[in-house]
Amino acid sequence: MKALALFIMKGGRQATIVVATTAILSLLMPPMVVLSTAAVCLVGLREGAADGFRLIIGATVATALIGYVLLGTPLVSLSYLCIMWLPALLVSLVLRETAQLNKALEGLIVLGMLAIAGFYLYIDNPAQLWAEGIREVVVSLSEQQDLPVTQTELQEGLAFWSQYVTGVIVAGTLISLLMSLLLGRWWQGLLFNPGGFDEEFRSLRLLPRDGMLFIVLTGLALLLDGQVSELFWNLDIQILLLFLMVGMSVVHVILKNKSGNRFLIFGFYVAVFFVPHLMLPLVVIGLSDVWMNWRQRFIVKT
Repeated sequence: MKALALFIMKGGRQATIVVATTAILSLLMPPMVVLSTAAVCLVGLREGAADGFRLIIGATVATALIGYVLLGTPLVSLSYLCIMWLPALLVSLVLRETAQLNKALEGLIVLGMLAIAGFYLYIDNPAQLWAEGIREVVVSLSEQQDLPVTQTELQEGLAFWSQYVTGVIVAGTLISLLMSLLLGRWWQGLLFNPGGFDEEFRSLRLLPRDGMLFIVLTGLALLLDGQVSELFWNLDIQILLLFLMVGMSVVHVILKNKSGNRFLIFGFYVAVFFVPHLMLPLVVIGLSDVWMNWRQRFIVKT
């Protein structure tokens, strides 16, 4: 990883090669998009806006050319530019200017919320759109094998879950951007500030305004109905990512302070990845940390 970061920082040409190449490889191996976007974050964090924008413009042109040769269309580059590279660069610039990870994460969530609001303004009935698309896939599957649910149960499930698909899809994109930002910040620390990323992540805390925003949006979603309520629930999903990150940071700090066992910390992250049920407790920890400051209460002073 350090060798790749060093190669990226050698110059604009090398960075463009990494960003464009890994973007194309992500069509076959989706996790590669995190490396591509992390390279953008690293340049934005270290070199600033001018070099960052030059990089994403060059990578867009290069990806368009490769996409035209391999896929017959250059338009694939626009999806990387608009969905991944440009948002990642903007958030990395926020982190560069403020040196506060919580503000960068807040900026990322704001971008996600704007995307959801724009989608609801552009599409008359997003839930119906998703329900029809999912129904076509389910019908195709049912022709190949019997489904373990009745048609009535299927309709009820689609009617309920399709309301939240917009928020889940945007949240999934934000998770990729978040992983890229953290990887880019880790690379920067590895090259220029050893140990800096670990300290920054362990001290990650949100402000009471984040908790109040979540409470207000939840209250509005409960009080209102129809598409307005649906919109607020989808916005709430994005804020949950903030609390999930803080919850992971709190548990990381407590585990490291209590035992110092790297294998235990590694096992915790593996469990988070493979056991989705852990996410709700982590979100609760992150939300309550806004007011309770769990690190201060549980960490043994040395």
